[in-house]
Amino acid sequence: MKLRNLFLSGAIALGMLSSVATVQAEPLNIDELLSLVKSGQAKDDKEFQQRMTRFQNSKAAQERLLDEAKAERTRLEGISAQNEATFAENETKITEAQERLTNRLGSLKEMFGVLQQVAGDTKAVFEGSVITSEVATDRQQFLTDLIKTAGSSSALPSMADLERLWFEMQQEMTFSGRVAKYDAEVVMPSGETVNKPVVRVGGFNVIADGNYVVWDVEANKLVELDKQPGSRYNGPAADLQQANGDALTGFWIDPSRGQLLKIMGQSAGISEKVDQGGVIGYIILSLAVVGVLLALWRMVVLTAEAGRIKKQMKSDTANQDNALGRVMAVYEKNQNADTETLELHLGEAISSEIPKLTRAINWIKIISVVAPLLGLLGTVTGMIDVFETMALFGTGDPKLMAGGISQALVTTVLGLVAAIPCVFLHTMTNNRSRELMMILQERATGILARKAEMLNLSKAA
Repeated sequence: MKLRNLFLSGAIALGMLSSVATVQAEPLNIDELLSLVKSGQAKDDKEFQQRMTRFQNSKAAQERLLDEAKAERTRLEGISAQNEATFAENETKITEAQERLTNRLGSLKEMFGVLQQVAGDTKAVFEGSVITSEVATDRQQFLTDLIKTAGSSSALPSMADLERLWFEMQQEMTFSGRVAKYDAEVVMPSGETVNKPVVRVGGFNVIADGNYVVWDVEANKLVELDKQPGSRYNGPAADLQQANGDALTGFWIDPSRGQLLKIMGQSAGISEKVDQGGVIGYIILSLAVVGVLLALWRMVVLTAEAGRIKKQMKSDTANQDNALGRVMAVYEKNQNADTETLELHLGEAISSEIPKLTRAINWIKIISVVAPLLGLLGTVTGMIDVFETMALFGTGDPKLMAGGISQALVTTVLGLVAAIPCVFLHTMTNNRSRELMMILQERATGILARKAEMLNLSKAA
């Protein structure tokens, strides 16, 4: 302790010496330094005694606080022991009360279990029922509370609760057999909620403005389908909504309560299926249109030509507006020629008429052959896309392969759709042109036969 004070005094002395050195320019002697060290030691002893006094005083206060805390702990321990005894006594009373309740309930406890199950099943039915849009009650909340009450050991369902459960179930069954009209809020595809008149068909479907509406469990509202199933189904729906009184009208019912309608709405239409065929599909359709137009054009031309030829067959005067008349004009021009020469002239005239009668018919045949080949090409390219997708992403998700498969199947269908009518049209136009060519050949043969007969008669005379 003395050594510590000595060091402390020396430090204070050095500090004082440095401060004095800054003030005075002359250095101190040994006596003055000793005096300074002595005065600093005395000051440190005085401060140390003051700190010790303060510590002794605070120690007494801390001991007093410690005694008070120990006394408070003892008091609280006594209260805790009393509460534990009360808790144990209450547990015993609760156990005895539960045993008495169980004995008194007897078979009613099983009935409440069945009641809880029935209420749960009924709530699930009500949540997905379109009848909820008409019955504006708190029946779902009532069923939730009833399920909690039936499963609780501290409360029992009342007779009023049981009667209301029966009423709600009976009301659901009664309304499911009706076709009702009423006003309800409908969420449109744009997200806007509109109050409009709707028609409910039992517990299956709801119609608004001729469109099918489904019940959304999450939104707890009627929601109009983004994509309707089509005019085949929406037409009867509009007729039903406009029907009055006891008038009977047909209607398509979805027993799945909207699920089948959603699937049908998501199915691709004709234009979407054509789009799935891609470029090859449009090429096939273009060829089909060209083939049909060519066939119709040739049928009109050949039909008109057949009418003029039949008219020419009833006349002996050659008319240049038809093939037969032009062939007869060649005969009239070469009546004085011998049989062989006349045969050559008639053959030349018929040969010049054949291209006019068979014009563009071969193109119809080519289209009927090329269309299935293009469909096969689309099938191959679509399957290539499928295999590339399988190589990149595997076979876990069929939707990734749906595009290539759709192209493969759609192009095949389009190729057959284009080829089948073109085959029939080619056969019809080809047969019609052959009929006309046969008439020309028959008439030319008859002309040659009469010419030969006349020559033989002249020789005999």
